[in-house]
Amino acid sequence: MSETILRILTVSDVHGSLLDVNYANNLPTTWGLSRLASAIRQKRDPNTILVDSGDTIQGSPLLYFHQTHRHDFENPAATVYNELSFDYYVPGNHDFNYGQDYLLDFVHQLHATPLSANLLLSNGNPFLGKGFDVRVIDGIRIAFVGVTTDYIPNWERKEHIDNLTFLSPLDAIEKSIQALHKSYDALVVIYHGGFERDLHTKQQYVEDTLENVGSRILERFPEIDVLLTGHQHRTIAEIIGNTAVIQPASNGRMMGEVELRFAKSEEGVHLLDKKVSLIQAKDYPADPAFRFLLSDIQESTNIFLDEPIGFVPEKDLKITDLFAARRDKHKIVTFINQVQLMASQAMISATSLGNDVTGFDETISIRNVLSTYVYPNTLTVVKIDGLRLKQALEKNAEYFLLQDGVLTSHPKFSYPKVEHYNYDMFDGIAYTIDVKRPIGERITSLRYAGKPVQEDQWVTLVLNNYRAAGGGEFEMYRGLEIVKEIPFDISELLIEHIRARKTIHVPNIENIHVLT
Repeated sequence: MSETILRILTVSDVHGSLLDVNYANNLPTTWGLSRLASAIRQKRDPNTILVDSGDTIQGSPLLYFHQTHRHDFENPAATVYNELSFDYYVPGNHDFNYGQDYLLDFVHQLHATPLSANLLLSNGNPFLGKGFDVRVIDGIRIAFVGVTTDYIPNWERKEHIDNLTFLSPLDAIEKSIQALHKSYDALVVIYHGGFERDLHTKQQYVEDTLENVGSRILERFPEIDVLLTGHQHRTIAEIIGNTAVIQPASNGRMMGEVELRFAKSEEGVHLLDKKVSLIQAKDYPADPAFRFLLSDIQESTNIFLDEPIGFVPEKDLKITDLFAARRDKHKIVTFINQVQLMASQAMISATSLGNDVTGFDETISIRNVLSTYVYPNTLTVVKIDGLRLKQALEKNAEYFLLQDGVLTSHPKFSYPKVEHYNYDMFDGIAYTIDVKRPIGERITSLRYAGKPVQEDQWVTLVLNNYRAAGGGEFEMYRGLEIVKEIPFDISELLIEHIRARKTIHVPNIENIHVLT
């Protein structure tokens, strides 16, 4: 009898963080795929398989620049993934943000095998490559099945997912297992999605919308040997029942490692043992090859980002305290809402701040804008009645928590996934949030044009396409009449607004009152 150890290395939700660079200030970071690359090169051997679980090609100014100059450069993500010889790639929901053509172009440049068992074309074939694959290493057969959260149609622009069918990941896994006919020695499922329940207590900690079904996968398919996950940006490396479970954070901060120890004899192959761990990017130096490979597009990106487009004479659009910026509605929020109102001619506007944003320097650069509005959202104008408007405000009011008399953000906006972007602030209305009152009863005043908003009163509201589709569990927006859609990225609208006016003055509109 002989023993063989196979290793699986996995990243997820890299979101364009290919280099150890913070594009907000162009300074080095302790994270990024370039640092994990040093670990990959150190650990890689013929018995190692390298996997990406999705959300790869959106999320950094580097990829934003590339998608606007895609004919001038190779996709930088494909360049470095090919350099590292990734074996498998499963698309994430954000990989559709720049449209199918951009995603398909990335995949065509990629040497890795794409897997999409539950994303189907109109003819029933997998959208990307195949649904599953079997890799044979040293006589050991490892089956890989790739699935993606099927909640994408609830967020994504329709033209980005035309002609696609999104099956339940659970059903797709079952069909793939049946098609494999047990012709494997270990089964690995790569799922761009997270967990709806605590892995140990089974307590539900996110709304059960089926966006995340990782817990259901574990329960329904105990024969899965390895479950590689993503989407929630969590840090997980555990053995749950029979299954090794990994989720390696985001933005190239960590990489998951699974070791599978097999025994081979005349009777066959037997999986003896599983080990899981997480590798920290900060523990490794950046791979210098990345700087060389991406030097041209990196230089062009920085030239693009540093272009000055306007000025803030009052120097008051910089964000120094993100919680205070949400509590007090920072003037940058008012500015974004003003641009949305002008672009849409709606009566009311809503926007949010990303988890980590900068605001504007005195001299505004494109870097400032893309570090302040970090998502590739477009605008949607909906017709909404006063009842649903108040429901939306109540949902937002859940953001605040009084803890020992101190106002803070509710923990559910930080765990299991950091989602501070799910707190919206409105302009065009005035309202009061009384945090001392029970959740669902916190909006004590709501006025439009100086008068109380009635439940049957109709107004138009402009907000980003993600939220308009109910993203962030804002169910009250679903099914509302869409008055118009504005097919331009909000960041582009902001850039053009600043360019046209040069000098930016934003009034201090104190229309949101948070009472403690």
